[in-house]
Amino acid sequence: MKFNSVLFFLILPFLCWSQSGFESILLAVESDSKKLFQGYMSPLMKGAIYSSNAGWFNSAKVHKKLGVDLSLRLNASFVPVSDQVFSISNLEYVTSKAANLPTIIGDSRQEDLLITIPSDGILPQMSTTIKAPKGIKNKLPLGAVPAPVLQLGIGIPFDTELIIRYSPEYHRKGIDMSLKGIGIKHNLLQYFGPIDRFPLNVSALASFSQMKIDYDIQSFSSINGSGQIAQFNLNNYNLLLLASLDVLVVNFYAGIGLSGGNSSFKMLGKYDLQYQTESNIPLTRSLKDPIDMNFNVSGYQTTVGAKFKFLIFSAFADFTFQEYNTLSVGISVNFR
Repeated sequence: MKFNSVLFFLILPFLCWSQSGFESILLAVESDSKKLFQGYMSPLMKGAIYSSNAGWFNSAKVHKKLGVDLSLRLNASFVPVSDQVFSISNLEYVTSKAANLPTIIGDSRQEDLLITIPSDGILPQMSTTIKAPKGIKNKLPLGAVPAPVLQLGIGIPFDTELIIRYSPEYHRKGIDMSLKGIGIKHNLLQYFGPIDRFPLNVSALASFSQMKIDYDIQSFSSINGSGQIAQFNLNNYNLLLLASLDVLVVNFYAGIGLSGGNSSFKMLGKYDLQYQTESNIPLTRSLKDPIDMNFNVSGYQTTVGAKFKFLIFSAFADFTFQEYNTLSVGISVNFR
């Protein structure tokens, strides 16, 4: 199976998101539309940071010089129940019978929103009714934000391992995606003499990765215009202390430390918005490059997992406790 096929899991949330009717939020006044986008998109942007930042290790042991392993892992970050809905009580010119709306990683409930654009002295007061975008949780594996990871580890001098993440560029269905990252794992027990001969391993890991996704939304947008594109950018980092214990064919491992990252979401292009005045006269209001938002996460994480070894092949699974808990499973081939 080609890795490009596996990448489908990475773009799946964005494909489902494109069918949610999110662009109708632009019809609200700028202050309200930004609040709606922030509340709706936040779990996806934060979940993508956590899921794409997981799975950097399945052992604290460092490869011998020129030893390598190639691993494929699927991560899934679970969105807390509290982040599956958001309040709309702080909106000024949007009214609804509902007290809250589902976020993008919420249920598929849709509510009617009455949007009013107050008169600015030139244009009269305008209004329209839209369906709020629905959640896509039921379309995602385990209802979580997924991210596949292809990773290569190479032993280098000084009891250190270089870790490289990379995916071939993806250009399908209006999506352009790239993913790359680098990490360094360094054996700490080498400084404690004979203790490094025991099956216990302790090391330090630092990593950084970056993902970019451009999505052509013009083809499915319900709003007339031109050059309509959504841009997603994610940057992640880890600073971790790792430990592992080799017992026959099983390797138990754990990690603790600081991780985080930032992501941005932009909607570029021209959007021609349609309204009705109080006299039922249709009017158009145009926006250009209307959305530019940033999301940040940081905090401590704890990971526990196990790896089962079969000659040069291994299978592993781990769970990371953090704001968005993350499950990771994968396979690897090793040459030490």
